[in-house]
Amino acid sequence: AAARPPEAGDALPGVLDAFPGAVHRTAVVGASISGPAASGSLQGPFADRPVGGDGREALASIGVGCACKKGLKAEVPNQDDFCIFRADEVCILGVFDGHGPYGHIIASLVRDLLPKLLVQDSAFSTDLGKALDTAFAQVQGYCFDLQTSLEFDCSISGTTATVVVIREGAMHVAHVGNSRAVLATMRDAEVACWDLTSDHSAGRDDERRRIQAAGGQVRRLEGDDAHRVFIPGRMYPGLALTRSIGDAVAAIAGVSCEPEVTCFGVQQDWGFVLVCSDGVWELVSSQEAVDIISGYPAGEGQSAVD
Repeated sequence: AAARPPEAGDALPGVLDAFPGAVHRTAVVGASISGPAASGSLQGPFADRPVGGDGREALASIGVGCACKKGLKAEVPNQDDFCIFRADEVCILGVFDGHGPYGHIIASLVRDLLPKLLVQDSAFSTDLGKALDTAFAQVQGYCFDLQTSLEFDCSISGTTATVVVIREGAMHVAHVGNSRAVLATMRDAEVACWDLTSDHSAGRDDERRRIQAAGGQVRRLEGDDAHRVFIPGRMYPGLALTRSIGDAVAAIAGVSCEPEVTCFGVQQDWGFVLVCSDGVWELVSSQEAVDIISGYPAGEGQSAVD
C-alpha cells in the first residue's frame, strides 16, 4: 500500500504561517497526481502539471515563472514536482524529480514536507545550513518510517531534491541528485552561466569513492552509458544517482540523503536563477538555457519558461 499523496495545499499553511508578519505572501506548488500508473490518471505527453496554491498568475508579481510538463513515457505519471514560496524578502524554491514505481508520490511528499520542516526548524533564522541538513534527514526518516509500517513503498523509489533559499542578501542551495540549479550573471551585456550544484552521479569521482567507502559498488554494465550503484555481488538497485530521498535499498549501498549545501552572497551582476530537473539538462546545456531565458524581458518569466 502507498500513503496518500499530499494535496496541493497541504504544505501551504505550515510554510507561510512561519512568517506571520509578512505583508507579501505567495505560494505556488505542484498539484499531486494520485494513484498508481494503472489508475487511468495519466496525462498525455507534454501536458502541464496542475498547480495549487495561488496559481501561476501570482508569480508575475515576484518575477518568477514555472513550468512542469509530462514527458513522453506513456506508462508513468509526471514524476516532477515543485514549490515556490515568497514571504516579503524570503524566497524558497524547490524542484523534486521522482523515479521508480512510486517516485511521483515520494516527490509530492517531499514537496509537502521539506519546506514545512525547514521553516519550522529553530535553526532556520540562525543557521540555515544546519536547518537544511536537518530537514533533508527528517524527510528521509519519514519515508523510511512509512516503509517500515508498510504504509509506503520507497524500497526502489525516490526523488531528487534541490532547494534554493534567498534572504537577507544571501542564497543557500541544498541538493541531492541531479536537479541542477544554475545562476545567470550579466556582465558588459554578456550573459554567462554558473552551475550552483554538481550532479550526484555515480560517475563523479568523489561520489564513487564515497559509495565504495560505504560498502557499495559502482559499475557500468555492458551497453549502458551510465555508472550505477549496486550492492556488492548483486544486480540491484542499479541507481545512477548517489544521493536521493527515499531509495531504501540503495541506501544500503551508500546512497545518501545528506545534501550538499552551499551559501553565496548576492551580487549586483546576478540576473536570475534556474532550477530544473534533468528533463531540461539532458536536452540543453546550462549556457543554452540562460541564453534562452535572457532573451525575454525581466517581467516575463512565465513566458520565458513556457
